[in-house]
Amino acid sequence: MPSSNRPIPYSKAVETIPLDEVSDIQQMIQAVEKVLERQSALTGTNQGEVHVKTHGFAEAEFRILPNLPSELTQGLFGQSHTYSAVVRFSNSSSQARSDALPDGRGIAIKIRSVNGEGIVGDESQERTQDFLMVNHPVFFAKSVKDYLRVQEVLAHDEANPMAKFSEFLTRGDWNPLRWNWSELITAARIIGKVPLHLAGLTYFSMTPFRFGDFVAKYRIQPAGDRDGSLADLVRLLSTKVDAFRLALEETLKNRELLFEFQVQLRNNASTMPVEDPTVEWPEDESAFRTVAHLLLPRQDIERFRHKPEYRSLSFNVWHSLRAHRPLGGINRSRRAVYALSSAWRAARISSPAS
Repeated sequence: MPSSNRPIPYSKAVETIPLDEVSDIQQMIQAVEKVLERQSALTGTNQGEVHVKTHGFAEAEFRILPNLPSELTQGLFGQSHTYSAVVRFSNSSSQARSDALPDGRGIAIKIRSVNGEGIVGDESQERTQDFLMVNHPVFFAKSVKDYLRVQEVLAHDEANPMAKFSEFLTRGDWNPLRWNWSELITAARIIGKVPLHLAGLTYFSMTPFRFGDFVAKYRIQPAGDRDGSLADLVRLLSTKVDAFRLALEETLKNRELLFEFQVQLRNNASTMPVEDPTVEWPEDESAFRTVAHLLLPRQDIERFRHKPEYRSLSFNVWHSLRAHRPLGGINRSRRAVYALSSAWRAARISSPAS
């Protein structure tokens, strides 16, 4: 199908759900629980499956831009408005490691007190719109079944689960022609990111979402040059395991941070699949367009570190307005896995069916 400047309308038909997906997700829940149990035994604490290490929380303003074209005035972005929000910076690993080590980095945004119809099953007392992004444009598993195989490998009772993960990516086969090259390369790119200042990174949703009448992916990037603290960060990395936290705290004490929140509308069904998040949607067919600004004012974020109201926050792509419903198999699996991970972290877990 040729590309068009006009976005493809959203319909339920944009998702294709395999017959065995429900069973695969149930198996994934069991595998994730094994991973969580092992992490708990090793660390003596209950923590989530990923984004274990938090670099900092910050109060923010999410400012919807005025005078957007009609195709961008969708859902939350229907009219100009400034919302209160809280932002979390974190790593993407299941382990809390030194910041000097390469890893994916994440940003999570919780926009408070949004108006509109929420997704059925969201039991939060205050309706929020959450956006979760990582500093890489695509995911490493293309389907629920592929992601299940990853979780089953990580759940294997081995001293070094990452070695088993490598075995999965190479299929335990000496012949490179039979390796999962796409998954291998993407995983390596995500976890191999060179440490940089968190305020200077660009973050991506990886997976697609409904955008009102259309479908989109999200991106958030710095507005202007925000690498002023990079020299200090490099210095801290040589001696501090929490260099990102320290650099972020120091930066926000001295200046505000501004990010552009952007959307990429889906306008080509062939090159912009919904069910395969390993495919990067071509920007030459549909450019990212700014629809909001995320402002982090100057503030002392060190004081938020141990406050229960921040530490207990749960960020979830399914904390969402129906107009921005997560799409695709990986997002459908995240609904169950995030619920398990959040409950485990809150020490409420008792069984896979809880």
